[in-house]
Parts: sequence; structure tokens; C-alpha cells
Amino acid sequence: MILLFLAAAAAQPQAATPRAFLERAYASYANPHFNPFDHMDRYFAPRLIAAIREDSRLAHGEVGYVDGDPICQCQDPDGLHAKVGRVTQQGPAKAQAEVILDWTDSTARRVRFSLVRTATGWRIADVSSSDEPSFMRAIEDSNRKARRRH
Repeated sequence: MILLFLAAAAAQPQAATPRAFLERAYASYANPHFNPFDHMDRYFAPRLIAAIREDSRLAHGEVGYVDGDPICQCQDPDGLHAKVGRVTQQGPAKAQAEVILDWTDSTARRVRFSLVRTATGWRIADVSSSDEPSFMRAIEDSNRKARRRH
């Protein structure tokens, strides 16, 4: 059992720090086909994954609350430049990080991430920006309203 766990851990390299995790996530956007929703478990914490999946299920094939990529704060990452700024670790399993997102044709925006350390490494638990104080809370509120309508 322990060998199986060690083999699984070795198969997916973990970012040792919250900063390294975010830098690796943003480096993924160099691939024009990158989409964090294709491998949500590599980027998002389990509770956020559950909320995103429920949003999709409740939308019944239509666009639900989630209509863009919360990591790049966009629908199309062409021209995206991200700079991981201040990272504050809040104990061994929690961290806060600020990222400046800049596109060549628009103004930069600041995004804040709440990160948690899971068994598979650092993951995004929530995202906040000037437009949305808590992505997680907004999805959960939208899901509650959608469940009441159905």
C-alpha cells in the first residue's frame, strides 16, 4: 500500500511551495490548448471542484455561473502575462497569493488566490478579484439558487 502511494506521488510532481505551484500553473498557458478544467484535480481544491461540477450539472448543457477560466480571469488567454507577487503562507496547509494578470491590449488586474495544501500538493481553494470577492462563494450561491428553481 505504501509503495502504491509513493509511486502515485512520484508520477505527479508536486510544487514544493505555493509560489512554485502558481508559477507552474501560469506556465501551462504557453500551451495554446491548455484548459485547467481538463484536469481540475491538478489545479483546484476538492470543494471548488465539487462546486464547479455542480454548476455544470445544474446548467443542463447551458453555460452556468462559471463562464470563464478563474485562473486567468478570462475566456481566451492569448497575450496573457502573469506575475506571481506576494505569497503569504498561513501555516503548513494554507497560503494567500497575489498575481498580476496583464494582457498586451488591456490594463493589468490583480487577482488573489486562497491556496490549500492537499495530499497531492497545493491547490486553489478560492479566487478573488475586484469584480468578485469570492469565486467559491459566488458559485455556491448560484448553485443554491439553481437547486431551488429545479
